[in-house]
Amino acid sequence: MSNYEAYSKILTKSVNHIFKKFLNDNGVTEVFEAQASEKDPQIAIEIMGTLKGELLINMPQATLTQISRHFIGDPKARITKSVSADVAGELANLITGTFANLMQYAEHDLILSPPEFNDDPISIKALYDNVNMSFSSSFGGFDVDFYYREN
Repeated sequence: MSNYEAYSKILTKSVNHIFKKFLNDNGVTEVFEAQASEKDPQIAIEIMGTLKGELLINMPQATLTQISRHFIGDPKARITKSVSADVAGELANLITGTFANLMQYAEHDLILSPPEFNDDPISIKALYDNVNMSFSSSFGGFDVDFYYREN
């Protein structure tokens, strides 16, 4: 199995775990069409250790609003940009933390940075291999990109 296949399988398992177990969304599935645009909110977590890179979650505002309402527990709550940023960061922490934990089984020891909302820490992506995945959920669609290079 190639690194791409292994990492995409671990990434899918991480997203599924958080959406199914934490957000009670059994409808989350991988899709093969981008769900977000470059103008949508992005949450980046830089990764260091045996791999160097970042995990980037690109989520349309409508999806982020629905997840924020779920976090708050009120399906009609008014969601501010501050609340969206906090929820996006927490969601990124949950997915990336699960990913880092599962990567231990692929013999990787990863250190994660705090999430950065709409601020991409890696500007030159051409130097990195990548796994690009898109998901659909009951909250809406979103994309997850993993940029990495072996140390």
